Amino acid sequence: MNQTETTGMFCGLAPMLANRTVIMTVAGGANGRLTVSIIPKKVKDDENDVLTMPLCATGTAEELDRDLPRQLREFVEVHAATASNLDRIKQELAAAQKADEEARKEKLKGKKVPPAEKPVISPTLAPQGMLGLFDNAETPEAEVAQ
Repeated sequence: MNQTETTGMFCGLAPMLANRTVIMTVAGGANGRLTVSIIPKKVKDDENDVLTMPLCATGTAEELDRDLPRQLREFVEVHAATASNLDRIKQELAAAQKADEEARKEKLKGKKVPPAEKPVISPTLAPQGMLGLFDNAETPEAEVAQ
């Protein structure tokens, strides 16, 4: 075994603890089996929920002593890679959005867009054959004009 294979549970967890708090629970079960849950807490309210997905491991105390440190190291490595990947994606999206806004502003800057004219609608000038708002179907148009 080399040094990384013998790293204990807390050494494996230390890199994650540098940036966030984790909650750890241990519950006893049937046949001497234990369930360990390691739950990372959110650092910011808008943080992606994937970064708070817990690691849960169930086994005997011997199995957990043997396997949990390795699983924990992998969990922390994947967690760190996911966090950095999400940060990179957020940065790229923000840069693309900013570039799009600037391009749109430049495009509008070169063109003077005249304000849209509002159509004038006259209630008394209905097209022929159509009744106006105050016209009566039985009233001839000559009477309405008076």
